[in-house]
Amino acid sequence: MPICLPTKEAIIEATKILQEGGVVSFATETVYGLGCDTFNTLAVKKVYALKKRPTDNPMIAHILDASWVNRLAIGWDDRCDKLAEMFWPGPLTIILPKKEDVPKEACGGFDTVAIRCPAHTTARMLLASFNNPISAPSANISGHISPTTASHVEQEFGCDVFILDGGSSEKGIESTVLSMVDTPEILRPGSVTIEELTNCIGDVATHNSVNQTNSPGTSSRHYAPKTKVVLKTSDAICNINSDSTIVVFHTTAPMGCKNKIQMPSNPTEYAAKIYSVLREADAMDADVIVVELPPTSPDWLAINDRLNRCCTS
Repeated sequence: MPICLPTKEAIIEATKILQEGGVVSFATETVYGLGCDTFNTLAVKKVYALKKRPTDNPMIAHILDASWVNRLAIGWDDRCDKLAEMFWPGPLTIILPKKEDVPKEACGGFDTVAIRCPAHTTARMLLASFNNPISAPSANISGHISPTTASHVEQEFGCDVFILDGGSSEKGIESTVLSMVDTPEILRPGSVTIEELTNCIGDVATHNSVNQTNSPGTSSRHYAPKTKVVLKTSDAICNINSDSTIVVFHTTAPMGCKNKIQMPSNPTEYAAKIYSVLREADAMDADVIVVELPPTSPDWLAINDRLNRCCTS
């Protein structure tokens, strides 16, 4: 199947595929999704099979606006209203108890559902046309680097998936996942920070899990190239002298290493590029990819989370 710009005709074709129980990849502001009808169990199973995704890793149900939450979940309260007003459409996923008719298969077998209202025009055009929630994990083989362009999706699945090309993803990393089941708790960090969430609804806890939870993307190894990745300090990187090593750095370049890629020093710009750079490095047939340790300040939290998971053996 081709990569298509999100014209009216392409959106109609993508909608038909979803209505018939098929799978469509589409751009969002975080990463590209691999979407299906949330309420079609067979379609959900197709996504898991295509991705080789563990069945305990939930998908995110994408919606056009907060009024759709009632189709999926219970427990929406005044705090959720504030979150939706502040961060939707945008890169925040909210977890709530699911309604009985929402298939557990779309929720990793859990009794909760992850919900997000994306901001990207392509995603919103598709949702408006389909007029129903679309469950979608990232459009890549499970555990591999998430895709931020249509060509990345094509690299993963070839011609097996219809792809709506909305350009490069603006944010570049997956959404912040916030559980609102009991005490508000961040299960996966993203570009919406704990400070922003706290300013909106008060105290928010964090959950640093190395095991799969009812949040997408919390298994110990995730977001990873095929090439081994290690994190090192800038001092250690300066001493690297190897033609079989690729260095991804954001401060001082290693003078003795010819294979090096410079990253922005701003966390927002860094996040937008990191998956694309890891894919570039992965294609260079090196023995190892060395990534300079990012800062540990709160605005680098999501980046550190992704890099630590992609380094896990």
